[in-house]
Amino acid sequence: MSQSFWMANHIANPLLRPLLRGRFGRRFGRRLAIVRYRGRRSGMDHELIVQYARDGDAVWILPGTPERKTWWRNFREPSAADLWLAGKHLEASAVAIDGAIEPEQVAHGLRAYLKTFPQAGKALHVSPDQTAGGELSDAARRTVMVRAVLR
Repeated sequence: MSQSFWMANHIANPLLRPLLRGRFGRRFGRRLAIVRYRGRRSGMDHELIVQYARDGDAVWILPGTPERKTWWRNFREPSAADLWLAGKHLEASAVAIDGAIEPEQVAHGLRAYLKTFPQAGKALHVSPDQTAGGELSDAARRTVMVRAVLR
């Protein structure tokens, strides 16, 4: 486990959780959310802090380096999730969408995500003027996103 990963999980996230749930969440929670879900195998509740983009009633989450992370696999089938967005607790149904299988869905999510986080285009190899072009389609095919639909 890398040192930055350990620091985020053991120092930064425990400090951020109460902030994101409280009145400061209105400010800090515009781009950071808490996601709580039940593990599909363990049955245990898990929480994590993620960056998100909102598109109407849909919340799009881009797992960074999905091949190294496992949390998003709990959403291979639609599952209940609790979200704290901008200090508000909301319930949602979340599902992981694999761009290799549903590239159009992931491209839609990437457009919303890149609108909120344009700097993410560099990591995805999508230039700012290509959010409707071939670069976006290529990025979508090699990306996994989690879409949470608010109830």
